Amino acid sequence: MPPMVMQQMMEKMMAAMQESGPMAVCRAMMTSGEALESEAAHATPELRALFEEWARNVEDELLAVLRARGPLDLAELAATLKISPQSTRHFLGKLVREGKATPTGTRARSAP
Repeated sequence: MPPMVMQQMMEKMMAAMQESGPMAVCRAMMTSGEALESEAAHATPELRALFEEWARNVEDELLAVLRARGPLDLAELAATLKISPQSTRHFLGKLVREGKATPTGTRARSAP
C-alpha cells in the first residue's frame, strides 16, 4: 500500500480514536471497505478481538431491532444502528448467509 494511503488511513483512525475510543475506530474500519482488508492483515490480535466483539454486538443489535420493529428500509436500519448503509448491508448479508435473518428483513423505499 502506498505510504500516502497508509498515512490517510492512520489519520482517520487516530481522529476516530480521539472522538470516542476503540468503538469509533471499529466503525471507521467498517466504512473503509478496501482499507478494512488491508488493515486486518496488520491488526494486532487485540485489535482483531475488539473488532470481532464489536461486529457481534452490531449483529445482535441489528437482529433485535428487526425483531422489535419489523422490516425497515436500509437507511432507517443504518440510522438506528449508527453505521453506514454499506456496513448495514454487509451485516445483513452475513446474517442471511448464516440463516439468522431473511432478505425480507428490510424493504425498499417507495418511489417518490
